[in-house]
Amino acid sequence: FEVSQILDRSIDMKQVVSPVLKAVADQMAMERGTITLLNRNTGEISIEAALGLSNSQREKGRYQLGEGITGKVVQSGKPMVIPDIAEDPQFLNRTGARKAIERRKISFICVPIKIGNETIGAFSCDRPSTDRMGLDEDVRLLSILGSMIAQAVKLRQQVQEEKQRLVEENTRLQAKLQDRFKPS
Repeated sequence: FEVSQILDRSIDMKQVVSPVLKAVADQMAMERGTITLLNRNTGEISIEAALGLSNSQREKGRYQLGEGITGKVVQSGKPMVIPDIAEDPQFLNRTGARKAIERRKISFICVPIKIGNETIGAFSCDRPSTDRMGLDEDVRLLSILGSMIAQAVKLRQQVQEEKQRLVEENTRLQAKLQDRFKPS
């Protein structure tokens, strides 16, 4: 409910994604979280918003389709859970945010953000390791939140497309008026 309220606050996604991550962190004991989006032109997946990462770590968080856990989730459209990141070679730690010598187990959960059948990004989080049932519940919750984020992205895209269409129509009509009336 809190996330839905946050997503309704602004049409600008950049203003709402960080508060969404904060709300999830408060409710799930999330240590780090990211929302990554796929650039359809370049095929690169990059971090749109992050909690628990420095700016330089965010910049390092770039993936290609199929690369690392995030790239595999975006490519397949299916969630992935890593119960202990220290034990899984697929986990790249590209951002460098997880210390190699951390003494406790950290789980990584990554779910797709999808509009229809198209995966547009991923929502991921680190949290203290818990039993498999707890991780499965977290996957379900993050999947629901990913759907909410996808709907928000879709609505904002539609608004932007409509705005662009209106600007183009306005420009076309102004040019037509100038041609017709040619004020001196």
